[in-house]
Amino acid sequence: MKIRKLATFAAAMAISISAAEAKTPNLKILSESTTGWVQNFNPWVGGRQSKDMVYEPLVVFNQIDSLKPHYFLATSYSLSNDLKALTVNLRKGVKWSDGEDFNADDVVFTFTYPKSHPEIDGAGITSKVSKAEKVDDHTVKLHLKTANAFAANDLLGVSNLIIPEHIWSKIDKPAQESNKNPVGTGPFTEIQRFTPQVYVQCKNPNYWNPDVKVSCLEFPQYSSNDAALELMAKGETDWNGIFIPDVDKTFVAKNENNKYWFPSSDGVRITMNFETKNDGAKEAFSSVNFRKAFNLSMDRDAMMMIGAYGYVTGDNPASNMPKSLWNWRDDKADAMWSKLYRYDIKAAKAELKAGGFKDVDGDGFVENPTGSKLTFKVQVPSGWTDWVNNASIAVEGLRAAGIDANVVTPEAAAYAKTWETGDFDACFCGGSLQSSVWKFYDYTLHSRNNMSPQWWSSSMMNYSNEALDKMIEDMGATPDEAEQQRLASQIEQHVAENVIQVPLYYNGVWYSYNDSRFTGFYSEENPQAHPAPWENYNRLIHIQAIKPRM
Repeated sequence: MKIRKLATFAAAMAISISAAEAKTPNLKILSESTTGWVQNFNPWVGGRQSKDMVYEPLVVFNQIDSLKPHYFLATSYSLSNDLKALTVNLRKGVKWSDGEDFNADDVVFTFTYPKSHPEIDGAGITSKVSKAEKVDDHTVKLHLKTANAFAANDLLGVSNLIIPEHIWSKIDKPAQESNKNPVGTGPFTEIQRFTPQVYVQCKNPNYWNPDVKVSCLEFPQYSSNDAALELMAKGETDWNGIFIPDVDKTFVAKNENNKYWFPSSDGVRITMNFETKNDGAKEAFSSVNFRKAFNLSMDRDAMMMIGAYGYVTGDNPASNMPKSLWNWRDDKADAMWSKLYRYDIKAAKAELKAGGFKDVDGDGFVENPTGSKLTFKVQVPSGWTDWVNNASIAVEGLRAAGIDANVVTPEAAAYAKTWETGDFDACFCGGSLQSSVWKFYDYTLHSRNNMSPQWWSSSMMNYSNEALDKMIEDMGATPDEAEQQRLASQIEQHVAENVIQVPLYYNGVWYSYNDSRFTGFYSEENPQAHPAPWENYNRLIHIQAIKPRM
């Protein structure tokens, strides 16, 4: 009798919980523009941004406080004294969404599988890890190819999502796998509905973290910022990562629950592709005088005040490092850079003249010193209105200096595809947020990332310099903080002296929310982590704080 009563009580509780979850609204997220969703949750290549709600990393490093790790599939880690082995202790009691146990075999597999499939090794595991060793079911030892004091930030974070061995070991062509119904350890693994216009991703029935109270995520499709703004202004979405022009008027005033917080993010830059297939542009980009002229032609104040509505700030160093890493700035590098981080068309023309650039055919635009034609295009994603406007301001400055440049606006997917092929001239793009200064330098300046599909990496410019690569490598190889600072200064000075890119201003974190259905959103008063709903930032931390009002 007692057993029957307990069973009846348990069934009643399950029905009650199920009914409560059924009444919970979907958390509607706008963070990725597209002309139509494609059902693909491939964790290695392409795939929906929401794949990081399916597959978790070992650790998430806080983008606001890079010293603070948030443990997910790992519970702790330690680096050997020689900086060549990283031991990771794994969380116990975790299951994959299909009920299989998560253990060390899955982590070893994640760090081994790309070695036989180099086409999926976007994180460069093969070049960094010589061996992934299972110590026991919940301990893994990663043996590094080179000593690296910053190995944890590089290997354990969101760039390496952990994959189930029992699923992917059976897949021979991982880059071509669409993975329509994924199996993961993350909070939202169940694809409840999928159409080109909207998809709904619901709670993992076996999720280990009870702090996640949201039942389902909903991703409405939108093709431009204007289309997104229409949804947001009406309060039809909850969590947004979209630029909003005149935010108080066009968003806040439209609904009493519409709110925003625009903290500083990565540095916006224009990069010249040093390996462009445009021979005239390639010749020009190789000239330091031309690169100086390019920088002097940028009306950064107009970009910040007009294109970005005054929501952003400047004072970028030559390396374009985010403000969270400014303690690594170098006074000597900044003194060199300050002569170029300004708007001065007269000085730009003088640099062109000093470099041998002159208008040979009388059309108002200079030719290269060899007499070859110089014209190039700056690519910027269509629909990214603030960037499109600011790319136009940039090109206006270049043309005023006598440089024949134009704007081209491919869709975001096509824009990103060119980085792997090198088939573009110049890029209006971002500069990356990373969990350590070494990882920032390695990702945005080291030539190992040239011609890769990684967002905001060195493939945006394909600059190669052996001395710079060695400085970055040496910085990772020493635990001595004074030596790290010395090498950081050398790196900053190299970038300032050689003028290898065009830093503009700091992007805002375009984060807004409507709290009529959910609470707990991060804000200026509650700045716990990077707040935007973008892939691979801090949204796995943020989702734990968001709760339905019911």
